[in-house]
This record gives sequence, C-alpha cells and structure tokens, in this order.
Amino acid sequence: MKSHSFFSILLSGLFLVTLAACDPQPKETEVPYTELKHYFFRNDAELPSNPRIDTQERFDSLFGMARVMGAEGQPTRVDFERQFVIAVVMPITNQQTELDDAHLYATHDLLGHSILRLKYSVHRDEDTLSYSMQPILLIAVDRQYDAERIDLCEMEDE
Repeated sequence: MKSHSFFSILLSGLFLVTLAACDPQPKETEVPYTELKHYFFRNDAELPSNPRIDTQERFDSLFGMARVMGAEGQPTRVDFERQFVIAVVMPITNQQTELDDAHLYATHDLLGHSILRLKYSVHRDEDTLSYSMQPILLIAVDRQYDAERIDLCEMEDE
C-alpha cells in the first residue's frame, strides 16, 4: 500500500514538473498568406466541415469565380501543388458583412501538435439589405506551413 502511494506521489510530481516545463502560452509565429479575391460560395455546395482545401477539384466544388472587368477583377489563382487554401464560409445573411483583418499564426498545443490559427474580424452593418449574401474569406498558404490542425478565431466587430 505504501509503495502504491509513493508511486502515485512520484508520478504526480513528474507530471507537474513536465507541465511546468511546458510554455503555458505557446509562441505564435505569423505565417504569410495570399488572400484570394473574386470568388463566391456556390449555392449548390454544403458548408465545409473542414476549413482546409487541398485540391483544385474540392475548391471548384465549393467556390465559383466572380469575374469583373479589368485586370484587378481576375480571380486570384491557387497553385495546389505548392499551396493549400483555408476557407471561412459564413451562413447566408441579409446584413452587409465583411471578413477582414486576417492574421495567420503557427503555434503548437501542449502536446506538441502543430496548429495554424486564423484570426479575423467580422464587420456587420446594422441595416438590412434587400438581398442576401454569403460572406467568405479565402487564403492560400504555402505547404511548408502545413499543420495538423487549423483553428478559426472570429473576432467580433465592436
């Protein structure tokens, strides 16, 4: 019985020492990305359960190109050999809503798993629109920043 108590105390002590050695606030490193412009979420697609898109086929099944006049109106191209896409798709709304002020960070959880954390702001207008819209935010990330998990962190407009 005494050896069992000693072992439990020893194990608890080792756990606390290990926990204390871990940084409680893992360091975040900013990751560069390219924001994709001139796309819309297809009305025949279901909201993605995973924000990560790895293939052109999957991307095309979710998003269409919104072409507008001029060189700056061309949709941003993605090279899926070198990049993957992180997509934030919000529900349909009749309020003018914009997603912006995005920042992408690489970090780790306490178990050492790699995480990409996309923080973005949501700006909603109080006035009701005469039409519906579906706000999206699309970014292309170099595959060198691949992570085991992607977290989306919405920061409400004040």
